[in-house]
Amino acid sequence: MLSIAAATLRHRLVGFVGAFLALALGTTMIGMMALTLAATFGTPHPGPQRFKEASTVIAPQGFQGRPMKAPAVLSADVVTKVTEAGKATADRSFPVRLNPGSGAMTGHPWTSAVFAGYHLVAGRAPQTPDEIVVAGGARSLIGRQAEAVTSDGAGRYRVVGVTDALWFENAVFFSTAEAERLSPGANALVSDQNADQLSALVGGRAVVLGGRDLTRVDPDSTGGAQALANAQAMAGSTTGLAVCVAVFVVIATFAFATEQRRRELALLRLVGAAPRQVRRMVLGEALLIGLAAAAAGCVLAPLCTVPLRSWMLDHDVAPSWFTIPFNPLALLISFVIGVAAALAGSAATLVRVSLIRPIEVLRESVVERRGMTPIRWLLGIGMLIGAVVAGITISRTEPYLAASARKYEAVPVLYVGAVTLLAPILLRPVTRLLIGPLRGSAKAGPLLVRENILTYRRRTAATVAPIVVAVGLVGTLLTMQKSGDAAVLARQRQEIQAADVVVPGGSGIDARTLGRLSAVPGVRVTPATSMNIRIGTAQGDQIDSLSANAVPAAALGTTITPPVLSGSLASPPENFLVIDEHAARSNSLSAGDQVVTLLPTGEKVPTVIAAVAARGLTGDDTYLSASLTGALMPSRVYLDSTAGVGRALDEEQTAAVNQALAGSGTHVLTYGEYQETQRAHAAEQTDNAAVVILGIALAYALIAVANTLIMAMAGRRREFALLGLAGAVRRQIVKVAAAEAAVAVVVATVLAAVATGLAAATQYVSLNKLVADAPTVIPWAQLLATVTLCALVTVVTASMAAGRATRRRAIEAAGIRE
Repeated sequence: MLSIAAATLRHRLVGFVGAFLALALGTTMIGMMALTLAATFGTPHPGPQRFKEASTVIAPQGFQGRPMKAPAVLSADVVTKVTEAGKATADRSFPVRLNPGSGAMTGHPWTSAVFAGYHLVAGRAPQTPDEIVVAGGARSLIGRQAEAVTSDGAGRYRVVGVTDALWFENAVFFSTAEAERLSPGANALVSDQNADQLSALVGGRAVVLGGRDLTRVDPDSTGGAQALANAQAMAGSTTGLAVCVAVFVVIATFAFATEQRRRELALLRLVGAAPRQVRRMVLGEALLIGLAAAAAGCVLAPLCTVPLRSWMLDHDVAPSWFTIPFNPLALLISFVIGVAAALAGSAATLVRVSLIRPIEVLRESVVERRGMTPIRWLLGIGMLIGAVVAGITISRTEPYLAASARKYEAVPVLYVGAVTLLAPILLRPVTRLLIGPLRGSAKAGPLLVRENILTYRRRTAATVAPIVVAVGLVGTLLTMQKSGDAAVLARQRQEIQAADVVVPGGSGIDARTLGRLSAVPGVRVTPATSMNIRIGTAQGDQIDSLSANAVPAAALGTTITPPVLSGSLASPPENFLVIDEHAARSNSLSAGDQVVTLLPTGEKVPTVIAAVAARGLTGDDTYLSASLTGALMPSRVYLDSTAGVGRALDEEQTAAVNQALAGSGTHVLTYGEYQETQRAHAAEQTDNAAVVILGIALAYALIAVANTLIMAMAGRRREFALLGLAGAVRRQIVKVAAAEAAVAVVVATVLAAVATGLAAATQYVSLNKLVADAPTVIPWAQLLATVTLCALVTVVTASMAAGRATRRRAIEAAGIRE
């Protein structure tokens, strides 16, 4: 039967073009994202970064001999002993905000630039305290004045040189004396002395590293993999989505293609072909189409990664050094998935093929008896049950997952898949509801539209399915993402009782600015410093690494009120630590326990867990006493009136605050404005992800819609000819076809709305356990744009294809000889 399948393909190429295009484009989409995903794995930049040209480095010690990363500092006695024993160069790393410049940067002494491999490309090295060198800067910067803001405040410097750029940091270099003034503590010492002698010299108070061990103090210990986290998440989500979309569309396309060939397959049965042989022929056709289409998709996929990479770099989804190389394994996997999708789409029609009877060849028209196959029933109901079970399980065990698009994506995708596969049985009630008023119409056009849609459910479902996928994915995924972002902001609003927020223009708020703010009468100032800390035991064993915010003890229970599960925020000790339930459960900790906290400065301090709070929606919800963190620059400062927690400042206080902030590079926002900027930033990230994740799927779905309509109209030439013989003119026939397409879009939109509603309700159940009255945000603008685009493509394609199918005279198209 494979030879018959090949012969059938040769003589029915036009009929199989739709299935070929659907598979080829699906494989292209899968291959493009698989190549991108593969490029995000591994270690793009192996080997040391900051100290790749150094022989031996002495770094601050963490838990159990692990080195701390900058800005951890070495103790003064270690620096003295190593320096006295021989030549040693101190490296200092400290946050800098350069204006004009590229925002947050890292400051270093020029003497340490050589160890990272920096080279001057223009100008000279800094020689006086007021001179700097900018890494990766333009030559035009040389000779210009720049303002550098550090924890010590703002200073004016003259750019005297620029170096090449390195991938792991944006650096600015100061003279040795100026770097020491700005950051007195040495973060590392580079020496060419004997490593064993140095280890004996530091006596366990620091770590001596050399060779490959130098990667342990790199800014990015993953060798660039961490910088690709966003790209990896986007590529992973899109790859999974691409596979789902391709399978949904291919199943609908093959089901429709088989339905169009019903009389042809009945003829094979009439001449003696057994059902088993017909099934083998259909599978053989699918295999041949799948092999050709998958091969074409694998050829196109590498070409499509070029514009995709450019878009990712332009929108900061990936770092500037990211590339998408040719990967045979990724393409092989895409090829296999493409062929498997073809076979799966064909397999979904095998039961229907087996039921075709030879007598059907004698029929002038074939009226569909069933809109669903057993496999389609199984897949559709299975996906619906899977979505409900997954939603209930997450709600009961880990409701915080509902705030993460990447972790919760399976639930909305399952709902969309279920509605798409069950579309043939949902068509009839939805269509009757939508076009019920046309039942009593005396006009032939509305009657034809209604009966065609209700009678030929398989044909309508083939058009509806890609639109449900397109509108449904946009609706469910964006609703999920925007609702999750809104829940995060609502949780923050419940935890932070502030009227205004001071935000820096770059890396942090310097001590001078903070001092001026604190001197404003009648204003409560609550600095918050974001940092990564490690907690461990008194014996030196590390327990966990946490993202924390350092805040004053007086702020707990007043300005900062996380939902407490155990312990208390009232009168916390000066060395308090508040962790969330995830950290407490994972590490068997509870309120009252004492742990050792390793700070970014490299200092180990004893801390007491004052309280355990509810789990955060975006990571660790940890608070640390600001009295332990030294001179680290706050990331933001909350302001309110001393007359009451959360009370707004009066005009006089507002003016005093603005005067205190003058010239500091910081600015003050109301808390509502601050949350709006966060919401806008989250929306921008969501929209960027949607362009790739949903844009590709939407484009594929629209092409599938056009493809299906062209196939359908080509198969309706005889039907249109009979309408012509009955008196309908060409314009009327085209209008009927366009009206059918428009109704299909409306029906698909309703079905997509059902999937969106189910997904939103499921997510709400989970989020409402974490945030009171969790908001549900529907992306009306994006949904309207998607529906409009689908309607435009569908109606225009249907009109053009119907016009093409009615070009011949009705008597010729009907096959009647004069």
